[in-house]
Amino acid sequence: MSRKTRRTFQPRFFLFLALSVALVVGLVLLSSAGVDYLQERKLQSELNLPVAASASPEGEATGVGTEPETAAVVKKRRLSMETPYTVTGADKDGMESSVRINNEDKVRDASPRELGLSLINKDAYTDMTGVITFGSGPYRDSFAFGTATVTLKTMQETWQSIVGKLGDYAGTSWTGQPLLVKWKADVLPTLGVNDVYKATEDFIEVIYPCADGNIYFFDLLTGGQTRNPINVGISLFGTPSLDPDGRPMLYVGSGLMKKNARGTEVSYYYAINLITNQVEYEFGGRDYFAYRSKWNAFDSSPLIINDTLIQPSEGGIIYFITLRTKYDPEQGTISINPGDRVKYRYTGPNYNANDNSGKRWYGFESSCAVFRNYLFITDNGGHLQCIDTDTLKLLYAVDLGGDTDASPVLEEDGAAGTLFVYTASQTNVQAQDLPTGWGYATLKKINALTGETVWSKDRISYVGNGSYKSGCRATPHVGRGNISNLLICAFSGAGIPVVDEGGTVSGYSYGGRLVAFDKRDGTVIWSIETEGSADYVSSPLVMYTDRGDAYLVACDRSGKVNLYDASTGGMALCSSLDLGARIDSTPAAFGNYFVVGTTGKAPDGTETTPKIFCIKVE
Repeated sequence: MSRKTRRTFQPRFFLFLALSVALVVGLVLLSSAGVDYLQERKLQSELNLPVAASASPEGEATGVGTEPETAAVVKKRRLSMETPYTVTGADKDGMESSVRINNEDKVRDASPRELGLSLINKDAYTDMTGVITFGSGPYRDSFAFGTATVTLKTMQETWQSIVGKLGDYAGTSWTGQPLLVKWKADVLPTLGVNDVYKATEDFIEVIYPCADGNIYFFDLLTGGQTRNPINVGISLFGTPSLDPDGRPMLYVGSGLMKKNARGTEVSYYYAINLITNQVEYEFGGRDYFAYRSKWNAFDSSPLIINDTLIQPSEGGIIYFITLRTKYDPEQGTISINPGDRVKYRYTGPNYNANDNSGKRWYGFESSCAVFRNYLFITDNGGHLQCIDTDTLKLLYAVDLGGDTDASPVLEEDGAAGTLFVYTASQTNVQAQDLPTGWGYATLKKINALTGETVWSKDRISYVGNGSYKSGCRATPHVGRGNISNLLICAFSGAGIPVVDEGGTVSGYSYGGRLVAFDKRDGTVIWSIETEGSADYVSSPLVMYTDRGDAYLVACDRSGKVNLYDASTGGMALCSSLDLGARIDSTPAAFGNYFVVGTTGKAPDGTETTPKIFCIKVE
């Protein structure tokens, strides 16, 4: 007769069983979410990505900091969504605007329907990981994604790549900021990248259009080519933009004119299919709606809102084009079917299409900034324009004191319930109170809702020879973190005082200047001046740590890259690299890495080999 044995299970067994079940369920959930935490952790350690930003199964970024936000911080950050901002400014400084709608078959003047381009705030523009347009987004307020871990305060070149020349232009030019993007997992398999990268979810792609007519693609960490260059056959000077909805389409315009089949000098804008790596669509030519129709190049970096391309041109027109994008990730296809081109143009007293000698020049070289349904842009004639994107009506205009190529930068002050815009002009007018050849570049802080100037500051700069203007061509940086009180600007052709033995300023020498202004009243907090060719058209890049410490990367036209500790107040020089050629382009950063290109000119003007560099801040 057999005897049944009764097993007694200890409480620790049930604990072990529960933990085992939880572990299995957790592994299943991780597998279904498609998240490889080992790869993510490796990427985060290399690029200092926030853990939650890319590890969330829903793909919801939680911010660049590691500390949780308090309820008060969240409320202040979201105050913009709760506050009914309205632009009340109405002084147009004598300027007027008009609109035309045309497609391939017909041209007509009309008041367009409301375009529906309003943004809640800048965070609503995109959820992509990286720097996907000039200045990262609609406020044009950062050239860096994520935070950096800085201990040694040194820079180390990690890779370089030689690029080419087309005609008189080589390398990368102004604004020339690269794009840095970590593609979403569902988009990656559809991309036209080399096979090894289709299975590498943690790679960051560098996208860099160049003056040799090619668009280059690299792996940020290794410098390997992720795909073959795409050639459009004309020099590309500006910064491209990616579709902010994460769809694989790239938008970029030519910086020069070239002859078409009929021998007419024209310029074109391109939509690049990043699945086929071919031009999907182009538009341009000579636009006779423009007051400056003989020159219609595209230096501006566009924004894309509600599937509508917003693209300013040097002809003085802003194009609003509904793209009607169709993307099927399962089939691996993408296309656009652009609708009508809605075109905004302007005019005003003393504007001239062909000669800027003593007159204002038509054209947009800056990139527009957008807040809600308000668009802010600076023009070559020296005005800030505020435009309602729904009605395409000019709301107000502010005289900035000179040709303004630097992009306007927006700063939302939720606590004060207002919005500010910062502008920086070039120098093209001789000042009566200065020696021959010298004038003023003007910095302004403007209440973006009223158009009223909060403060205005002049800095002495070289007037130029007509073909090249000095002053502030670089886009300012609005500080945050430990430098939240500062506005950092970079100048070319800065007037460096020449002081005689008696302490009197006897004249000015040509140089560069980095200046930090107090955002409250424009007081100069610090200024760094350099002699000769070490001046700046490259915009200042500021990389922040999780603690809010700020490190300024300044690239000058003598070929130097300088790293400053901007949180010290004394602007200590931490590290310097010599890239051997002029740097006109603005760098972009992802974590601890930044990428920048050089021109084909050495500091003395002789030809040299243009390159693209990736540099790590350590």
